[in-house]
Amino acid sequence: MRNTTSLLAIRDYLQKKDVAISAVELVDHFSDRFNKTTIYRVLSRLENVGEIHSVLGNDANTYYATCSSTCSKDHHNHNHVHKQCKKCGELSCTEVELKTPETDGFIVEEARVLLVGLCKNCQ
Repeated sequence: MRNTTSLLAIRDYLQKKDVAISAVELVDHFSDRFNKTTIYRVLSRLENVGEIHSVLGNDANTYYATCSSTCSKDHHNHNHVHKQCKKCGELSCTEVELKTPETDGFIVEEARVLLVGLCKNCQ
């Protein structure tokens, strides 16, 4: 993957955050430097190589966060919980072990869980 200016800037921005960032926020933040199509293309590339993952928030926006070191282009390891504050909208990952139910003949490869409530700052 070629390290373009846009890729380096977006990767750096996501790595500096300890919460997931919405695509809307990323487009707003980089609107003076990159067009919307470029931003979405970079997000897709970073997700495809296992550097970031996406989650659909309670507000129907897509959020992006950096992956753990166990993710790769061939396998995303996202069996963790996401939580989103319904007041301020902050979305973050929480590393907990999820036990997926055994199903008859169905192999679970990934579990996506979103907990919605109030963060410490909004309580």
